[in-house]
Amino acid sequence: MKSIKLNALAYIGIRILNTIFPLLTGTYVARVLDRNYYGYFNSVDTILSFFLPFATYGVYSYGLRAISNVKDDKQRVNKVFSQLFYLCIGCTVLTTLVYFVAYPLFFENNPILKKVYLVMSIQLIAQIFSIEWINEALENYDFLFYKTAFIRVLMLGSIFIFIKNEEDIIPYTLIMSLATLINYMISYFWIKREIKLVKVNIKEFKPLFMPLTAMLIFSSANMLFTFLDRLFLVKSGEELYVTYYTMAQRIVGVITGVVTGAVSVSLPRLNYYLGIGDKEAYTSLVNRGSRIFMFLIIPISLGLTVLGTETILLYGSEKYIGGGILTSLFAFRFIFLALDIILGSQIIFANGYEKKLTLFTVLSGFLNIILNTILYFNKFTSPEYYLLTTMISETILLITYVIFIRKKQLISLKYVFSYTLKYFVISLTFIPIYFIVNYIHPTEMKISLDLIINISSVIFLSVISYCIFLIVTKDELFYEFLGYFKKIKNKISRI
Repeated sequence: MKSIKLNALAYIGIRILNTIFPLLTGTYVARVLDRNYYGYFNSVDTILSFFLPFATYGVYSYGLRAISNVKDDKQRVNKVFSQLFYLCIGCTVLTTLVYFVAYPLFFENNPILKKVYLVMSIQLIAQIFSIEWINEALENYDFLFYKTAFIRVLMLGSIFIFIKNEEDIIPYTLIMSLATLINYMISYFWIKREIKLVKVNIKEFKPLFMPLTAMLIFSSANMLFTFLDRLFLVKSGEELYVTYYTMAQRIVGVITGVVTGAVSVSLPRLNYYLGIGDKEAYTSLVNRGSRIFMFLIIPISLGLTVLGTETILLYGSEKYIGGGILTSLFAFRFIFLALDIILGSQIIFANGYEKKLTLFTVLSGFLNIILNTILYFNKFTSPEYYLLTTMISETILLITYVIFIRKKQLISLKYVFSYTLKYFVISLTFIPIYFIVNYIHPTEMKISLDLIINISSVIFLSVISYCIFLIVTKDELFYEFLGYFKKIKNKISRI
């Protein structure tokens, strides 16, 4: 069995690549492309996100768990992979046909917008080769790391070479879409070296539809939150607000994604432990993983919360500064989203309660629909209001998770919440630090040396504050990380 530490390092490497490169390309594209054209891209991307779950039909989540449970049996792996791959082909073809005829339902007959819509269909067709779930189930994270590095460098070079003018929205859309297709095709041909497609009787697909439908509902249910917000903004005709929302969400997602990857990599192992009945190993991994997750994600999230406006200013320039409050809200929301990942994915889903998980998500999602509808018909178009409805709905969902886990006695949550509260309280010191720095050294919200000095000072003092409180409270995890850094330092000094 592959090392969970090496897997985590490889996955963190992937997340780092997926952080650095989108920040580089996103910053460049936001400055070069016309703001309205970029709004077209983000609006179409919202609609595309609606169709993607139907193309894969819940195969990712189901396949990850199914392969993890049988990965020691080569014949069963071939069988499960073949069933899901064939099914995905059929679903992708049908979904793509619907996508082509659905344009008038979402947009007017805008020539540029229509071209963007058609070019982005490449990403939908590419879902035929979307088999990353089996690479994750087989823990092929070293391959995923090198492949990600290649794709990111290819995208970066292509964007810098071909995107020069503010009207280059079609070349940009084509680059993004072809990169998705190439990415998936590389994974497909790589995995074909290890796994063979076998014949599958049509009757063997029937037992898959119920669990896959449950997975589809689950993956689609999550779209009842931030995706629904973006959809209402698209329908309101405010492309700029869609861009604010999308950009703020992307910035926070990219930065926090590095840490999220380190936790997500443990899901196949959690499924494996439960599959062999080792509850003690499962509980230990959940507790340790959640503590590391919160140790890192809470200070990052609260740091981004206080520096929301500055972050989007650096990312997208002054023309997108209107998304500053949204960036702060998204950053604060991620603390709750982190708990959702732990409670929902690693506990409820991993223990086989995906139907309950789906039900809870759908009910909370319907609450968000009601709140968004009230906003829409009362002519509220500010994206901050729509994000707040999502945060309210997700908080209720989180409370539901806690009640269910305690009722079923799946795992004790005392450990998870005690360290979550500890790291949250310590990170609250970032707020007075931000105001003190800006009081002593006030600066305008425009890119300048003074602004960079303020941001750097806030980050530096916040890190110092966090470390001091961890030392005072004798945090075991902090000293463990400190030990790792000392070992690395010693190894470097010997070279």
